[in-house]
Amino acid sequence: VKVHLDSAQVQMPGHLKGMKLWSLNPQTGLWEEEGDFQHDRSRRSKREERTFLVGNMEIRERRLFNLDVPESRRCYIKVRTYRSERYLPSEQVAGVVVSVINLEPTAGYSSNPRAWGRFDSGVTSS
Repeated sequence: VKVHLDSAQVQMPGHLKGMKLWSLNPQTGLWEEEGDFQHDRSRRSKREERTFLVGNMEIRERRLFNLDVPESRRCYIKVRTYRSERYLPSEQVAGVVVSVINLEPTAGYSSNPRAWGRFDSGVTSS
């Protein structure tokens, strides 16, 4: 299937070069890279010339598809731990080790390997 994306629809100019086609793997729940886009100029009428990003993908099964740019930004989280499910400030606990696991692809992989991505641990404080 050939996918045409009008480059005028991409709001961030830096994303024009990094835009990729993705599909959601129903078994793993991970987005897998399907391909890149190439620039293509075309005329829809005598007066109008537009630039499109054109990508090809092979549809092998029923999946969700996405057009997106991989990001390497950090995600910051704040974690609080409590003694019970009432979440009362007086029941907040310090000194608990919390591990955060990120299932995004690690650097150097076009899609997520069958292993955990980056992870980090921290100790809660009051």
